[in-house]
Amino acid sequence: MDISFAFIAARGPTSAVLAWLMPMIAAAFLVVATPAHACVLCLPYPQMTNADQVIGSDTAVFARENPAKPFSYVVLETFKGRYDGSAIPLFLDSTTARTLRLNPTVQVVLVQNRSGGIWKALGLAAGEYQGVMRQVADWHVGAKTPAERTIFFARYLRHEDRSLAELAFLEVGRAPYATLRDLKTNVGRDDIYRTVNDIFHVEWHGLYILMLGMSDRPDDIAFVRGKLKTAAKYGLTTNLAAYATALIEMTGADGVTQLAEEYFVEPGRSNGELLEIVKALSVQGTGGAADLRASIVNAYGSLLAAHPELAGYVANDLLAWKVARFVPRLREILNAGVRLDEASHFAVAVYLSGADAGGSRQGGLTPSGGLR
Repeated sequence: MDISFAFIAARGPTSAVLAWLMPMIAAAFLVVATPAHACVLCLPYPQMTNADQVIGSDTAVFARENPAKPFSYVVLETFKGRYDGSAIPLFLDSTTARTLRLNPTVQVVLVQNRSGGIWKALGLAAGEYQGVMRQVADWHVGAKTPAERTIFFARYLRHEDRSLAELAFLEVGRAPYATLRDLKTNVGRDDIYRTVNDIFHVEWHGLYILMLGMSDRPDDIAFVRGKLKTAAKYGLTTNLAAYATALIEMTGADGVTQLAEEYFVEPGRSNGELLEIVKALSVQGTGGAADLRASIVNAYGSLLAAHPELAGYVANDLLAWKVARFVPRLREILNAGVRLDEASHFAVAVYLSGADAGGSRQGGLTPSGGLR
């Protein structure tokens, strides 16, 4: 494969407890869940993009320095909503003013959250970036699915305009993994390695490692194996989840087994290392090839056997995937008083609640030992 073109409601004994805990649902799942979104592997933190800001605004304009009043803005074009002509109470800093004076075609993107509301400067935009902003301004909230947004922005990942490339990175980096697997981009193999080996843009590495994982070239597989060997030897966690995800993509169930043996079975691993591997398994189990899930569930069994304190980090996946075979083990962990944080305790209780809710079918779980 040429990687320059392809990424190609409860009842039963626990119900009263759950009702009492219900206000904690949001917080618990934010802490415990490992969704199959690339953002858990690619981005160091969630971030609202300039596209989000434009979509969520009432008014969006392109502006430059007001020649009659230095260090203030004058609107040149309103590309969303209606600008009422009032003065924009934002200070145009000297660095931005200098850039605008040197580049007559560059403009500043400004957005207003509501009529008469707060204005915010989103940064500089040259020609093609301006065109992208105009297109985005036509989208209303929810107009594009995550996959559609990813496909739209992927073409700009290696754009010569750094600001546009960064916007594309943030948009693509939070896409569901299943979307990345099928994504066609203009990112070539040399560009992928250039980014992955660039120590000054470590925050970009995760996404490009996932791109590399779509390759079936022996030298690319060897590169990923080498990175994982080094990580395992020295207990490294930086980009460990991304490289583990790439290994599974490249080698399938063999990669799952290798990671489980090296991390879940082999003693002495830190919780930080273990959770990075769980991230990779969760992403692949939800958004990867369907035939991987049985191996991933077996790997979770190894984790629960050796590290019961991490039960909450797999309970959400087991519930979502309708896997009932670990009900006895998770009930044992809960009843044995294993030290679980509050969110993990809640996640395990929710999983067991599904089993207690009148049987596996009513509880949303398949019969013990089975996978739907």
